Amino acid sequence: MDGKRKDVYRLVSPMNNPKTDMESYEEVNLVANSNFEVLATFRYDPGFTRCSPSKKEIFESPDPRLGLRDEEIRREIIKEDYLSYLRVREVNSGSGLLENIQHPDVWKQDCKTIVCHSIEDMLQVIYERFFLLEEQYQRLRIALSYFKIDFNTSLNDLLKLLVENLINCKEGSAEYDVIQKMINEKQCYKIRVLVSKKGSIRIEAIQLPMAPILTLTTNCDSASTYFIKTMLNGFLNHSTINWDVVISSEPLNGSAFTSFKTTSRDHYARARARMQTAINNLRGSEPATAVSQCEILFPNKSGQLMEGSITNVAVIRRDHNGTKKYVTPRLATGCLCGTMRHYLLRLGLIEEADIKIESLTIGDEVLLFNGVMGCIKGTVKTKY
Repeated sequence: MDGKRKDVYRLVSPMNNPKTDMESYEEVNLVANSNFEVLATFRYDPGFTRCSPSKKEIFESPDPRLGLRDEEIRREIIKEDYLSYLRVREVNSGSGLLENIQHPDVWKQDCKTIVCHSIEDMLQVIYERFFLLEEQYQRLRIALSYFKIDFNTSLNDLLKLLVENLINCKEGSAEYDVIQKMINEKQCYKIRVLVSKKGSIRIEAIQLPMAPILTLTTNCDSASTYFIKTMLNGFLNHSTINWDVVISSEPLNGSAFTSFKTTSRDHYARARARMQTAINNLRGSEPATAVSQCEILFPNKSGQLMEGSITNVAVIRRDHNGTKKYVTPRLATGCLCGTMRHYLLRLGLIEEADIKIESLTIGDEVLLFNGVMGCIKGTVKTKY
C-alpha cells in the first residue's frame, strides 16, 4: 500500500477492530475485481438563493454564519490537500449558533447578495445552489485516491459538468435563455456523480418531490430561514420530521466500502430489507409493504455505534451542566466520512466520541443526516 493510501486508511479504518488477514484479502480482492463506481450525491436547491422582492436581478443566499462556503477548504483544494478533510479542525463551541438555529425566524436578513446581470453572475447563483460542493469534491478526491483511480477533473470542471447536466434538461437554444430558465426554475434535484475505475464520469439528475419544499419556500421570509428549516430541521425544537429507527442486532464490517460512498452497497441493501421486516412487524403491516421515513443503525464488530444505511448519526448526550449536545461516532468505527457530518463538525454543532450501541434504548431520540436530506430527527422504535 503506497504512503498516501496508508494515510487515508489510517484515518478511516476501525482502530478498535483491526482486520484479520482474511478480511483484508477479501477487501483487496473486491477492490481489484468488482466493477463498482465511486459515488457523490449532491442536492441542488434553488431555495438556497432567493430573488430579492425589491429587485429581480438581485439574489440573496444564506447568512455566512451558516458556513456553506469554507475558505480553508478552498485553500486545501488549491493546494490539492485532500487528507485534511478527514481531520476534524478545532472549532469554537457551536452552542451559540445552535441557539440561533433553534429560532430560525430571527434570521430575517441575508448577508450575502449576488447582482445578476451576466451569464457569469447567473452561474454564480447556480453554484450557490449546490449544497456543500467543496466538501463533496474533497470527499470524492479522497475516495478516488484510496481506490487508486485517476481523476484529473478540477472543481471548476466538475461544476461545469453539473451545470451542463441540468441545462440539458431544459428546452431552448441560446445559452443565456437556457440558463435564465434554470435560474427561475424552482425544481430541486438529487444529482449523482459516478466515477468508474477507469476514471470516466457519468451524472444522473433525479427530481426531488416538491410539495414540502414549495411550502417551505412560501412560508420562509429569507434564504437563511429556508435553509435552516430544510437542511437543519432536526435541530429545531419543533421539528416537522421524525423517522422510525431500528437498531440492528447484526454488526457491519467496517471497510473502504463503508468509509467511502460507492455503488457496492449490498451490505446496506440487506440491512434495509431487515429494517423493512422490523418496521412492518412494528406497524402491523404486510411483510412486503414498502416502508418510508425509516432508518437502521449498525454497530461495528466492537459493539460501537457506526452509522445508518443511508445516513450518518448523532446521539443526544448531556454535559456536566446538563446542556444537550450531539455526539457522532468517530471515523475509526468504519462509518462513512459524510459531507453533512463534516459540515456539522466544523460548525461545532456535533462532536465525535465513542458510543456503545447497547447505550441506545427504545424511545431514544437521534439525529440522522446526509448531504441530500440534511438533518432530521429519528426515534428508536425497535431492535432487530
